Amino acid sequence: MLKTVSSITNAIGALNYKGTWDANANSPLLTSSVGTKGDYYVVSTAGTTNLNGISNWGVGDLATFNGSVWQRVEGGADLNGVNLSVSGTSTLSGLTASTALALNASKEIVSVTNTGTGNNVLATAPTLVGDVSLSTGNLIIGTSGKGIDFSITSHPAGMTSELLADYEEGTWTPAYTTSAGAYVSVTHSIQLGQYRKVGSLVYITLSLRTSAADITGATGQMLISGLPYTAATQSQGIASMSVSYATIFASIRPMGAYVPSGGTTMYLTYITSPVGSNWGELAATQLSTGNPANILLLSGCYIAA
Repeated sequence: MLKTVSSITNAIGALNYKGTWDANANSPLLTSSVGTKGDYYVVSTAGTTNLNGISNWGVGDLATFNGSVWQRVEGGADLNGVNLSVSGTSTLSGLTASTALALNASKEIVSVTNTGTGNNVLATAPTLVGDVSLSTGNLIIGTSGKGIDFSITSHPAGMTSELLADYEEGTWTPAYTTSAGAYVSVTHSIQLGQYRKVGSLVYITLSLRTSAADITGATGQMLISGLPYTAATQSQGIASMSVSYATIFASIRPMGAYVPSGGTTMYLTYITSPVGSNWGELAATQLSTGNPANILLLSGCYIAA
């Protein structure tokens, strides 16, 4: 409980000023439960000398003896308390502290460390009840692999994770390449890619067009390189992509694409029979050498490793 001068004088009578006291060096020497009733000192140097269990002495505080024990009277310009109990509504303005304040589910104050960069980090793991609102700034996950845990929700038997640990968006640079003998050169006049990553799910889009190509000696299949993330290794293999527009290839245009298990590139595919029952991978030699040529719009999702 915070002591005041009036509460002390009411309890012990007249006060007798004895001078200043260095609470860091305990000078002059004060001893717990030893003193003359009514004697008091004004703290000149803050410190942690323990007098009858009190060790949070600030400059300007009064050390008073009530006839049995020493008591502290708050006297400095800054509040120097250990525990603060407030009833009703309190408004704090201009609060500066090396440790800021937060409330847990029981409305108890928990310590949060000020990083010195405008961020506060919870020193404990409180359980918060009700909605949490941020008026400004972002919620920053400080440890890789941590995020939002949805394990409280129900799930089917095949569930492997309920942790949302990543979100990212950006660009990537798609390019035509081959699975075997390389192209001599490919000049891209449009080469755009964007991606969104939510957890391990990566959604990509691309737009490609070439203005020149030398495909002499090219072998294998036509691929698109530059995926923003390596695909996960999966027993069932592939992630399918949708082609929304494709034109001006050599003789066969792609109608689909897929990312193989563990892959960093995607294969372009087409229907190999008129009835549409068979699919094949587009050969590297299907890249047109004209200008403009090999115009492709594509989008789809795959699982990142």
